[in-house]
Amino acid sequence: MLQIRAIREFLHLTNEAIDEAQKRGLVSLDAQHVILSEINPVKFGYDIHYSSAVQYNLASQEVPYNVALAVLRVQTYLVDVDNTTTDYQFYRVQPKGLAWWETANSVGGTALQQWTNPNAPAFLATDCDELLLFPPGLFANLYLTPAAAAPAAGTWQIQTVVYGFMVPARVYDLFSTPQSWINVQQ
Repeated sequence: MLQIRAIREFLHLTNEAIDEAQKRGLVSLDAQHVILSEINPVKFGYDIHYSSAVQYNLASQEVPYNVALAVLRVQTYLVDVDNTTTDYQFYRVQPKGLAWWETANSVGGTALQQWTNPNAPAFLATDCDELLLFPPGLFANLYLTPAAAAPAAGTWQIQTVVYGFMVPARVYDLFSTPQSWINVQQ
């Protein structure tokens, strides 16, 4: 139900913005509205071993050339997968540190552009509801650099799930720029 509501809201806002852009002469009058059949849900992310305070790629998604990626929700958890401990499979908040999105030509490849502030606290990128649009033909990569190593006891995994939609490329053309997070803690 929540996903259908999110799709309807996205379509409504996108089509209102197209109408407004047409009125202002920012796009041609033949700019098409986005219809439901042009939107496809995607869910992606990684389950990675966490041991030290190094950079981790939490999620990556290839964006085909004819569509854009709209990220709507990111969830990241820390979990102990050692079944001999008392906190086996208890979910905890993501590690403190820095997290950011960037675009690249491959999974974990050299950044073409940092899409969000690389000095942002991890929770801004790893546990959020927002709208991030990524361009066609690239990979969207989510990175985390924890502030400290994993706790000594246990076998720790960082689990990340990103929820979003593949949308028509014209949506990206109309609305997107790299995300600017203001009031980032330094």
